[in-house]
Formats: sequence, C-alpha cells, structure tokens
Amino acid sequence: MEVVRLDSSWEAATEELLRHDPVINLFLLGFLDVHPLQRALWLGATDGDTLHGVTLLVPGRLAVPYAPRVDAAGLIGAHLRRRRHFPVMTVGPRAATDALWGEWAPGIKTRCFFDQRLYMCDTPPAGERLPGFRRALEHEWRQIAHYAGLMEEEDLGRNPALEEGPTHEAVVVDRIRSGRTWVLERNGEILFQINVGTTTEVGCQVGGTYVPLHHRGKGYATAAMRELCRRLLVQHACVTLHVNEANTPAVALYERSGFTRAHPMRLITLEAG
Repeated sequence: MEVVRLDSSWEAATEELLRHDPVINLFLLGFLDVHPLQRALWLGATDGDTLHGVTLLVPGRLAVPYAPRVDAAGLIGAHLRRRRHFPVMTVGPRAATDALWGEWAPGIKTRCFFDQRLYMCDTPPAGERLPGFRRALEHEWRQIAHYAGLMEEEDLGRNPALEEGPTHEAVVVDRIRSGRTWVLERNGEILFQINVGTTTEVGCQVGGTYVPLHHRGKGYATAAMRELCRRLLVQHACVTLHVNEANTPAVALYERSGFTRAHPMRLITLEAG
C-alpha cells in the first residue's frame, strides 16, 4: 500500500469505503457532502484502485480516520509523521485511531486518551410531548456559551469560553442561528442543552449535552433526550452520539433515553502548549 492525497478522482471510492459502515462514519459522510474532497486534506492508503483506509485531517484542529484494515491507518500515521504534520485532536473507531496515533505521535504527551463508545437510537422513545423543549433563541447565546464552555471543561479539561472567547462565542451563535441547538427551558431558565451536529440521509449525530449542576438528578436530561430523539427520528433513520465509557452517569442517561451500545471509539487530545 501507499499513501496518497485524495482528489476529486477518488470521491466515488471514498464514499463507497465510508458507506461500508455509514453509521460509524456519519461525521465523515456529512463533511464530504459539504466540502468537496479536493478542498480538504484527505489521505488514503491504497494499492492501485482500492482504498483500504482514509483520514480527514484539519491541520491544527482534528484528525478522523476510518480504516477497515488497521494497517492502513498505521501507514497514514507514519506518512503524517514523515511529513511533519503535528498531532491534533484525534477521534474515530478505536482500533484505527490507535494505529494512526501509534505511528504518528509516539511519545507525544496526551491530555485525554478516552475509551469512548458510539451509541445509537433508531426507535422513537415512548412519551408525551415535553413542554419547554425547543430550539434555542439567539438572545440566549451568552448562557448557552457559558454552559458549553463548562461542558467541555468537564469532558476535556479545557474551557474554550475562557481560552478562545470570541471564537467560542461565534461558534455558539452560529449553531443557534442554524437551529442546531436545543434546550429545555422552564420559567426563563435553561435546564438542559444539546447540539445537533452532522446530519445526513443516513442519520444524525448529537453532542454537547449539558445540565447545570443544580438541576442534575431531577430527570430533565432523560426527558429531553427522549424528546429530542422523537423529533429527530421523524426525519432521520437514527441518532448517534459518543460517550466516554468511564462516565457512567452519562452512559446510564443515554441508555435510559433509548440509545443502545454500538462501536468502540477513541478520543485523544493533546496537552496544552
């Protein structure tokens, strides 16, 4: 096998590879829908006309591999190291991500090296319509940005609201304007929030779940997750999310909400500086 930068001539082969497991590849398929292959940095491990693995690299930000043949991911990792691409946050199927990282970043200190699990819901949970559950409104952006920062601090050990204030706020406002942030609100107070990220004809992926500390343990998150799934499953075949397996309260929440355990995933982030 050799590693090549994928251009438009590889678009059909890349989509065919990703559709071998469309649920696990919702993010990559959604990215490919919006960004033409040649306008992003996609690397592929190939022997002639056959792709055995790919990695989307957003330099300075993110790497996402998919490789049914794990050695293909390792080959791409070695290529990245030789080309002096500095490691970034990496997330994907566990075996492929570990192979990519092991060749790309041996000895690099990580902040997070999480066993994650992809969870999926494809059956609308039973229940009545939940009062106060709706899309976020633009005037709520400051509170939502604050909670989004706290969520990342709990999950990843860094708060983008403090470290990247204007950029973080712009991302939050954009999500609200595009209708991708949902909240549970009672008497003017946000009790729960979540973002809908990738959306494709195959399904959609959600993340950024947050409940303020003083409202936890009251059942708000379970009720809101169930309501979100009822609404999203009207248009999408499934809803997926990633959860750290060590976060047992979150795992229990999603299982109560109708999600079932699926693929093992990996999330790796770097130490700051």
